[in-house]
Amino acid sequence: MAITTHSLFQLAGALYGLALLAALMPGRRGPLTGFLLALALAANLAVVALRYHQAWPMLPMHLGAMALPLCLGLLLPWAAGGSGTSLEQAVRRILLVLIVLLVGTALCFPRDFYLPFLKSKTLLAHGFLWFGLIGKACFAVSAAWALASLPLFRHAADRQPPAAAMHRCQRWAALGFALWTVSMFTGELWSYLGWGTPVVWEDPALTLTMAAWFFYACQLHLHLTRAWSLRARALYASLGGLVLLALTCLPDFGPFRTPF
Repeated sequence: MAITTHSLFQLAGALYGLALLAALMPGRRGPLTGFLLALALAANLAVVALRYHQAWPMLPMHLGAMALPLCLGLLLPWAAGGSGTSLEQAVRRILLVLIVLLVGTALCFPRDFYLPFLKSKTLLAHGFLWFGLIGKACFAVSAAWALASLPLFRHAADRQPPAAAMHRCQRWAALGFALWTVSMFTGELWSYLGWGTPVVWEDPALTLTMAAWFFYACQLHLHLTRAWSLRARALYASLGGLVLLALTCLPDFGPFRTPF
């Protein structure tokens, strides 16, 4: 039986789920979680590589739903740190839950039947995709740190103050904002060279990208001005996960299809 990208992505999803279960188990399960996560990332990377091989030099359409879990998984060692505090464990678990949800949704709502088109045969198109994906992953890490700073996720024995978690939240938001801005400009250049206009208003991938940019511009503004309390800023930043799902992930999903 031939191995397809769909079956490889199913395998990656199963391994991500096992890594999440290992992270939720009591005791020190870091090595087991890391091993399962490495296997999942290898399978996920194979999916992305095969899709690229089939489409190159054009851009494989709607790859974001399959590549975003890969970007999140690769950022996980830096996102959750290595000191093993309860805050870092909470961030690791939140991100693993998000990865499993993204993979499960992508399996049920795939758009892998859309073909590449000639106007995506430019490095600007690839830059728009990958700068945006890595920026989106940084935004997800920022939202995870904001959630971890809330009382619901904090451990009584953790002496690290919420301000420390919010500091890391804003650092990841700033990095994501910079990458997201580069993605927007490469997308606008691609749009101008391909269609004669910097924005194709009928394309939700471009218009919703700008909406997410404004959301995080407001988050960084609130951080710099300190106009809101720390708790209010944490609640706003934690909404970034919903903003990502609603504004930037939904356009990558097609009609429902059974994953098996």
